[in-house]
Amino acid sequence: MIAGIFLSALLSGTAAIAAQESDLVSLFSPPEVVVNSSYISPLVELFGNVSIGKNVFVASNTILRADPETRVCIGNETNLQDNILFLAVANTPAPVTPCGARSSSTGERVSIAHQANIKNSSIGNFTFVGFRSRLNNVVLEDGAFVLHGATLSNVRIGKDRLVPIGAVITNQAQADTLPLKIEANSKFQNEVLEVNEEFAEHYGELYEEEGFELVTGASRAPKTSWNPNPISPTLGENVRLDEFVRLVGDVRLGSNSVVGERTAIRADEGSPIIIGENAEIEDRVTFHALKGTSIRIGKNLNTDDNIVFHGPLEVGDNLTIDDDAVLFRSKVGNNVTIGTRALVVDVTLRDGVQVPEGAVITTQEQADALM
Repeated sequence: MIAGIFLSALLSGTAAIAAQESDLVSLFSPPEVVVNSSYISPLVELFGNVSIGKNVFVASNTILRADPETRVCIGNETNLQDNILFLAVANTPAPVTPCGARSSSTGERVSIAHQANIKNSSIGNFTFVGFRSRLNNVVLEDGAFVLHGATLSNVRIGKDRLVPIGAVITNQAQADTLPLKIEANSKFQNEVLEVNEEFAEHYGELYEEEGFELVTGASRAPKTSWNPNPISPTLGENVRLDEFVRLVGDVRLGSNSVVGERTAIRADEGSPIIIGENAEIEDRVTFHALKGTSIRIGKNLNTDDNIVFHGPLEVGDNLTIDDDAVLFRSKVGNNVTIGTRALVVDVTLRDGVQVPEGAVITTQEQADALM
């Protein structure tokens, strides 16, 4: 009798679970990591009407989002690096483009660097948008070159115009007086495009041949013309990697280090990337280096969120760097502090220097004046 009651209870529970499951609607569809000869990292977040052209490379933890009644279009041979926000937002101004009446879009052969934020903007052919730049309701005409940390809103940037590091352009009069880029800028653009065309091809091959695990987490880089024998990251003792961290290639991370969510340390282009022991790296931090260069950082690195470290870069011990900063093409001594939203590019910082919040340090004279 007791056994019969127990069996009845089990069956009733099974029926209840089946009834609950019958109310579920699956959102699953086969993941499109390699599509249209393009590679979209499995760590990318997609929402809404998003269209991708051919030979596109989209790196980890970038967000492509189109609100209802909007659209996102990414043109051929374009690359979007790590931790970018590329958004089409409803009920706010946007230029009308072939992509849609309210959209964000790129033309062909566009490079958008790490942690840029693009909203309701039209990005023309053969353009470049630098690290942590902000574009809202902007038109970039063909060939425009936007440098790191710039903020643009409600303007049109003319053909082949150059936006300086950290510039704030909020009216058309400012936009119309911008200088033209130089040949070195175009050469740099072509070099970036060549690298990322290989990434689109070879990351796709890596995924199709060896699967999800080789393009997420900590893994070796894909084979490329400059890196025919890639190796995997090396982690010291007692290292913690949080959710959606991406480590690629010859990364050497010291013992007792912590890496926060959605941080990317990519030694797939420039390598190695060496970070000493006791590093405390927060969320959505990006480490990357240009081909033929590297990043070398000493012990006790302490970062906040949303920072770009880009090689060539050499850093001593005990660097403290706050939210939203950029550090690129520089040499940094020991015991340096870099403030929130600071931009430090192509300089040497001596021991003990403090870079103020929001500072734009792009000349050695500015760097030498720091206390």
